[in-house]
Amino acid sequence: MRTGLLLAAFVVVLAACTKYPGEGGRASIEGTVSIERRLVPTNPNTIQDTVTGADVEVFLVYGDNTSPDDRVWTDYTGAFAFKNLRKGNYTLYIYSDDTSGVDGVNPNRMPILRDIEITERKQVIDLSEVFIYEGF
Repeated sequence: MRTGLLLAAFVVVLAACTKYPGEGGRASIEGTVSIERRLVPTNPNTIQDTVTGADVEVFLVYGDNTSPDDRVWTDYTGAFAFKNLRKGNYTLYIYSDDTSGVDGVNPNRMPILRDIEITERKQVIDLSEVFIYEGF
């Protein structure tokens, strides 16, 4: 009886120590957003220019969650950062104008996705430049 109780307590303590993706660590994900402006969003040959993605909303999903767990806005240079993250898998997404041309899709809400894995405690994931698209 005592052994079973001790084993059950050990399992509970071990489960409580399991770390999941999310806040509470020392890693970070950072990058910049640039907006590629096109005359025709579905045609990459109609690029007019590329501008800084200032004040763009960037979302982060922890692990297998279905809705965003964190959100930041880019600064005036297009830079963003999610700090104090633990090891694990993350999905970053930013909404863009649709470039697929598929009927029935909201033309202003195509997600640009990045799957990210943090494997080290103090790791800095630099996504560099993430492009979103905008039509004239």
